[in-house]
Formats: sequence, structure tokens, C-alpha cells
Amino acid sequence: MNSEIVTESGLKYIKIQEGNGRKPLVGETICAHYEIFFGPGTATSNYDQENDKYIDEIYDSTYDKNNPFSGPVEFIIGKYTPKDHMYDKKDSIVGLDEAFLDMCPGEKRKLTIPASLAYGLEGASSFHTFHGFRTAPNATIICNVELVEIK
Repeated sequence: MNSEIVTESGLKYIKIQEGNGRKPLVGETICAHYEIFFGPGTATSNYDQENDKYIDEIYDSTYDKNNPFSGPVEFIIGKYTPKDHMYDKKDSIVGLDEAFLDMCPGEKRKLTIPASLAYGLEGASSFHTFHGFRTAPNATIICNVELVEIK
């Protein structure tokens, strides 16, 4: 079983599957799949009024053909959504880029992306995120990613 690696920036990952070939470079477009497991506070529609708590069962996957973000989807390494701007197709986040820059096509990893490498102390609305869901303030993003190809 692969052990968890923690990078200097605080990104944590576990390698699930090896890949092969070259690693992408900053500015290149890559195609990737992701599965994200969202925690409490992601959407007000998932609030249990009766028990006064958030329901944390939101799951998003580009492997799901019924998902509007079904994939693989494209990211441009190093292209980010400026603060207070709408998400632009192919925008990424620092934590994803750090992982992708160290992956080869075919590789799969489980990532734990700290808020400092994602949407920070303020979080982001669904209009500002690559996945189309609200990200709560200071939220850690837990996801699986697969680097499918470098374009």
C-alpha cells in the first residue's frame, strides 16, 4: 500500500496508480478526471433543518456521464481564476497544478489540498470554482485525480 506524502507546501497525496511518459509543464493544457468529496457547508440545499447540521454527502465526478462537467476535463497549468472573477474554462488551482506537474499520463492520486493551495480563507462561490460547487471558507479539498493526457 502506498503511503501518504506531504510536500513542502502542505499538499498531501497518495499514489493510487503509476503512469508513464513525461510530466506536464507550466502553461500546457492537460486532460484529467477528478472525483471530489465535499464536506459540510458546501451547499445550503444540503442543510438538514430538522437536525440543524449540514449533510456532507456531496460527491462530484467527471467519470459520471450525466454530470455537466463529465470528462476528462481540461486544465491549463498555471491559469487561475482572478479574485472576484467568474471561473473561466480550463482554470486550475495551485494544489492541482502542484500535483499535475509531478504526474505522468495514466497516474492516479488521492489529494488532500489545503485551503492555502485552493480557495483560501474566503472560500469561493460556485461561479468561481473549477468544479462548480461552493467551497466553504478555509476548506480543504479532498479529491482523486487522474492525469489522462498532455495536449
